[in-house]
Amino acid sequence: MNMDLGSAIVGAIIITICMLPFIMIGRSRKKKERKFIQALQNNANKHNCQINQQEVFGTFAIGMDEEHKTLFFSRSAKEKEEEQFVDLSNIKKCEVINTGRTFRNKNGDKNGTKTIIDKLELGFIPKAKDQPEIKWEFFNADISYQINGELHAMQKWATNINNLLSPKS
Repeated sequence: MNMDLGSAIVGAIIITICMLPFIMIGRSRKKKERKFIQALQNNANKHNCQINQQEVFGTFAIGMDEEHKTLFFSRSAKEKEEEQFVDLSNIKKCEVINTGRTFRNKNGDKNGTKTIIDKLELGFIPKAKDQPEIKWEFFNADISYQINGELHAMQKWATNINNLLSPKS
């Protein structure tokens, strides 16, 4: 009986040690997520807005106040925090800007080419022709080596933003 109790205790300790890194990573991720959400809320408060749609994704967070048609962005890159906002009432269209390179495969692949994404941005085209396009960078291959769902998130947000911009029939 003592042998079974000892084995159970050793097993429990080993399981705890193995799970500890995953628990720590999860806590760190949640803390980072709360920090991004707080940054979005603070930025929205500065502009008398309230975030009612948001998404935290890796090194950035994006949020929208649909009532005031305002979009907020918070990003952490190279030890630098960045916060931006766009008044969508001055924007004609939102688009995903995918900057990349295409290579020919030498290994006899069926399609023969491979595309590498260097940069992903959301571009905001203003209604006024004299205003410059606004770009928010979501991915840069010089900073992050691997794309991790940013393209899908940006396409979803561009669709949501353009739906908000288009007049209701």
